[in-house]
Amino acid sequence: MKNLSFIIALYFSPLLAFTQSGNDSLFDIQPPLDMAITLSIKHVGASKDDTSYLAHTLFYTDPSGIRDSIPIGLKARGNFRLRECYFPPLWISMEKKHVKNSLFKGNKKIKLVLPCHNANDNNDLILKEFLCYKLYETLTPYSFKSRLVNVDLTELRKKNKTKSFNLKGILVEDVGKAAKRLQAKTVKSNISREAFDDTSALRFDFFQFMIANTDWSAAYQHNSKLIYEDPNYIPLPYDFDMSGLVDAPYAVVSVVNGQQLPISNVTERYYRGTCRSPQTTEFVRKEFLSKKDQLLAIPDILKGQLSDKEISNIKDYLKEFFVVFEDDKLFQSDIVDRCQ
Repeated sequence: MKNLSFIIALYFSPLLAFTQSGNDSLFDIQPPLDMAITLSIKHVGASKDDTSYLAHTLFYTDPSGIRDSIPIGLKARGNFRLRECYFPPLWISMEKKHVKNSLFKGNKKIKLVLPCHNANDNNDLILKEFLCYKLYETLTPYSFKSRLVNVDLTELRKKNKTKSFNLKGILVEDVGKAAKRLQAKTVKSNISREAFDDTSALRFDFFQFMIANTDWSAAYQHNSKLIYEDPNYIPLPYDFDMSGLVDAPYAVVSVVNGQQLPISNVTERYYRGTCRSPQTTEFVRKEFLSKKDQLLAIPDILKGQLSDKEISNIKDYLKEFFVVFEDDKLFQSDIVDRCQ
């Protein structure tokens, strides 16, 4: 109970911070946001390469319970999910004049992650992916802020027909806003991983191992973005649906440099991190171990949304990670000996 009380306090304390200081009305208040959108999935799904966004309206319920709306633009994003899923991952754009007095103040562009298909287990996958964002936010401020949303999505179909879906979703902070928050700059070009800040890069690598995610490249900004905080390059991860913690039915073992990694399924952990000095490696290892109780308590924030059994399974999966980190021999064989 002590750990649960601590993480609940940690999770909702930003609500008090915002109430007092008004820092970020969208991401610092963490209860799920209720919102509604009407769109043509076909038209939005085909918009990824368009130069302009498709005009829509976003309806939402503010923290006081009042329903409001703002004009937005929508555009598809992503690669795999855009090809394989019914619901496209989306960019939401908004103009300053439309959001200056709203919950979305300070945001110009936001990612909206939706389930792949319309089924309860797909909503559960979104909830588990949301946990990945919260795990990394617990480890470091050099992360994307995220917020869970309940989305009433009305799909426009042929012959003026519509179909309604009740979906879970994740709003994810844009890299430009994250960089500004962290007093850094965005980096568009690819950077050698040896140029990264050692501590931040190793934290990134250990986290990917913790959630059993191999579908990333920090150097080539695949499912990650780079920011520059003089003199350091720092990677920020996103999109965790291929991780073992989420264990999506469509997830496949990653192919790296033309070869499939030597694991049989995505739930098996395989370390792909860069070799760092023994001192840095041990420092970040101890950092993870010092936050064990906090990290293991994160799944409890979804009590009532995920089943107790699912929450227990996630905790057990995270505990397997700590078995490796707490054992010197396993840490040597599974991490140090596999670094590149």
